[in-house]
Amino acid sequence: MIRKLLSVAIVALIITSCGNTGKKAASSKTEGTIEATKVEFASLISNPEDYIGKNISVEGKVVHVCTMSGKKLFITGDDPNVSLYVQAGEEIPKFPMELLGSKIVVEGTITKATATVMEEEEGLAEGTKMAQTPGADTCVTAKALAAQPVLSDLMMVYNKHTLVK
Repeated sequence: MIRKLLSVAIVALIITSCGNTGKKAASSKTEGTIEATKVEFASLISNPEDYIGKNISVEGKVVHVCTMSGKKLFITGDDPNVSLYVQAGEEIPKFPMELLGSKIVVEGTITKATATVMEEEEGLAEGTKMAQTPGADTCVTAKALAAQPVLSDLMMVYNKHTLVK
C-alpha cells in the first residue's frame, strides 16, 4: 500500500514539475522579446538608416574584442574596411576573447552612437588616464570605425550571438 502511494506521489510530482517549467519558459519568451530580422551586412551598409531602432541579426567576422572592458566588439562583412560596433549592456557578461577571428551572427538593436560615447568607452578622450597610459587599449579599430564612410555613427546594443560553423 505504501509503495503504491509513494509511486502515485512521485508520478504526480513529476507531472506538476514538468507543467510548471513549460509555463515559465513560454511566459518569459513572450515578455518583451521582439523577433530579430535577419539582415545581410551589405544591406546594412547600403541602407543603415532603415535599421535604426530595429532588432536585427547580422553575420560578420569579429575583428576586435575589447581587452579592457570586454563589453564591446567589432564585426565586418565582405568589406574589411567597414565595421559594425557591438556594445554589450550592463547585464551582459564580457565577450569571450576566443571570438576574435570567428564568424558570428550577432543580434541586437541598432542605435545612433555619439562620438563622445565611443571616446569615453575606448579611452580616446583627451586627458583620460587610459589614453595617456603606455600600452593601453586605445583601440585602433574604434579609430578606424570613426573614419569609415558608413556605420561610423551607429552601434548595435547586443542581445546575443551565435558562432557560425
